[in-house]
Amino acid sequence: MNPLISIIVPVYNVEKYIKKCVASLCAQTYENLEIILIDDGSPDMSGAICDELQKTDDRIVVLHQKNAGVSKARNAALDIMHGDYVTFVDADDYVAPDFIACLYHAIESKNADISTCGHYRVNPDSSLKRIYSLSDNPEEILCLTGNESIIQLFYGNVCSASSGSKLYKKTLFQSVRFPDYIMGEDTFVVYYTFKQAKMIAHTNKPLYFYVQHSGSVTNSRCNYIKFYDYVKLYDHIIRSVGTAVDKEFFAALTNRLIENNFWVYMKLRNCPNLYFAEKRHIEDNIKKYRKYVIANPNAELRVRAACLLSYGGMHALDMVYDKINRKN
Repeated sequence: MNPLISIIVPVYNVEKYIKKCVASLCAQTYENLEIILIDDGSPDMSGAICDELQKTDDRIVVLHQKNAGVSKARNAALDIMHGDYVTFVDADDYVAPDFIACLYHAIESKNADISTCGHYRVNPDSSLKRIYSLSDNPEEILCLTGNESIIQLFYGNVCSASSGSKLYKKTLFQSVRFPDYIMGEDTFVVYYTFKQAKMIAHTNKPLYFYVQHSGSVTNSRCNYIKFYDYVKLYDHIIRSVGTAVDKEFFAALTNRLIENNFWVYMKLRNCPNLYFAEKRHIEDNIKKYRKYVIANPNAELRVRAACLLSYGGMHALDMVYDKINRKN
């Protein structure tokens, strides 16, 4: 018999989307599933809808908790799951019917610890944009070690930093849980599970549908300080690796760190009279690590150019950024 696979779905204020998400999970061609819905104290009808859905399929398990955030919701499910493998799906997203089957086949056929797939970004007008697909061959599977996969992840290749669109052996979560970040909690878990993995199978087929809408955390135009969690995340990672890391890994890590620091800095510019300490820390990070990115031929040209511009001060960078945006 095929092993049990757990699907963890945190639920909060998604009454418009949860039925489509769960329908896509119940329709999987791989049938030995445990579908765990964690209602994180939703003030809308999401929790009640979860209870109704549970009556339609005995594979659905529903947990209700006081609102504590997506990380605690996923962690609560990890604590009670029974599967030999686990994957994560956001309640406003959905997946293809062969999502689980393809990811499980990749792990089994390649003797891997994790498998990943490409995904579609579903735009508000319902158009699709294909992301993280390796080639036009849907059967292609690229096998990389965990360390090689992290390097490619830091360059934005192979797969996303989201915890979704991946299947993991449950043993990888014996010492890993989602942190209390507003942003970046997925990347934390992906990094620490990839770090443990001996082999990761990256499939080419896009199987996960990531829905973009105005209610998404990443699309919200309020409370820009939440993006500072990405700065804290990469500060944590670079401290954790120390100096005993190979040059290729360090080059990839500093590239991602600098790219995120620039991105967060541009967000915090929208708060001109706030977050002075955070902005200063970002500037210090840029000054400390920009030389490594400038010397890195694998870094994107725009990131290397931003590093060079930063030698003239952040105001010079601001002026060029604004000029480019006005033209676009």
